[in-house]
Amino acid sequence: MMAIIVRGVVVLAGAAVVVGSSAVDIPSAGLEVRQDANSACPPSYSTRNGMNFTTYCNQNNPFNDAMEPFLVGTMQECMDRCSRYWGADEGCFGIVWREDQNCWIRNSSVTLDTLEPDQGIHFAMVEAKDMEPLDTDCPAADLSTHTLDTSGDDIGYTLHCGKDISGDFDSCWDGFPCFGLDYLDGKFRSFYHATSVEDCLHNCIKEHPLCRAVVYNPDLKMGFANCWLKDGFKDFLSPGPNDKRILHSAAITNLDRIDTTCPTDTKYTSQNKAQFDIQCGQTSSGTNLTSVHRQNITSCMDACANSDRGCVGVIFDSTLQDGFRNCYLQNTTNVLSKEPSATYAALSGTSSASPGQGGNNPSTPSSSSSSKAWIAGPVVGGILAIAILAAAIIWWRRRKAKTAALEGYATAPPYSPYHGAQMQAAPSELGGDTARELAATEHKPVKYAHGGSTGEAPQELPT
Repeated sequence: MMAIIVRGVVVLAGAAVVVGSSAVDIPSAGLEVRQDANSACPPSYSTRNGMNFTTYCNQNNPFNDAMEPFLVGTMQECMDRCSRYWGADEGCFGIVWREDQNCWIRNSSVTLDTLEPDQGIHFAMVEAKDMEPLDTDCPAADLSTHTLDTSGDDIGYTLHCGKDISGDFDSCWDGFPCFGLDYLDGKFRSFYHATSVEDCLHNCIKEHPLCRAVVYNPDLKMGFANCWLKDGFKDFLSPGPNDKRILHSAAITNLDRIDTTCPTDTKYTSQNKAQFDIQCGQTSSGTNLTSVHRQNITSCMDACANSDRGCVGVIFDSTLQDGFRNCYLQNTTNVLSKEPSATYAALSGTSSASPGQGGNNPSTPSSSSSSKAWIAGPVVGGILAIAILAAAIIWWRRRKAKTAALEGYATAPPYSPYHGAQMQAAPSELGGDTARELAATEHKPVKYAHGGSTGEAPQELPT
């Protein structure tokens, strides 16, 4: 990489950043971290998947490229890409970000000995402990079966030691931005870091749509994002002779039984006396607080009633197609729409609108008094004017403010039984890799009961 000094005004995230012209001296032996008032270079940074960086602002570290440079808006995004980088036989060990938005990924040969002053160019080194190989031994015998510890839920999996999963079972997941094969040759598709096969599986079961298997790379030759989620599985194959990575796979083969029937009674009273109205074959576009796993609609409503986060309704997905966490707790009610695989329930007294109407707004009887209407007109008009002005101010402030945060890390995504089809509309910056829609899993019904466990035998999922 050529050392180019950037001076003058640099446009970054919609704001002007003035870059000074004075150089910064490199510290002597025993390098100390250099920080300055330049907001383009943060004092330190931890990525969303747990990789940690030490930053050296206005200091370049040329050479040792892992790939060709590419454009990202901020230094933080460059470090995020590093945490997801998948190389041929090693991951990312550092980055250089220049204020014209060029990002360089550094390989394992990078060292602090080659730092040199360069205004407007910033280096970040991955903390050494983050890229140390983990225990590479397979945790149990090949093809052995186990139960994942998930607080009472029955999730069985089969271990495949030294094996990779063949076939196109990659997907876009709601927990992180999706980068497809056509974005920089697919080098940033993975996200999660795990310290064991079971840790990797825990990442799997919290994702949407339904994750069915994982590939785990303990020696980190895949990179820091060493936990690869799969939306299906078929063949488990040993890596090729030129593949230096150690891989272990696990396939989820048993899940607890989910009740697919809807109650005949349209009313339900929870254990703490909260009353719900049940609507079969309906879903709501309200705002989700979180999602949890439940075996039936009654235990899903109980979860809402026991929540301290203002839950007013739930969507229950009996197919698990959108994910293992199939009970969506909502803090707003909104427009209802038909969905045969879903059941919607709201606390009695909350308002849900049918398609074409607004939600959360109970109707108000009209007044026949002309004098009251004459008074209400200016009052309502004034309130609307104030609301519009306040919204305009908030919008302007948000537009003006800079942000280095990545988008797309929703904690509770909207429920959709056609999740894969929706992911085809990828964000413009991201690759076009689309999620594969899974076939609905067959489930035998179980009796409705309070709580999340029925004591029924786990069901075997189709391969």
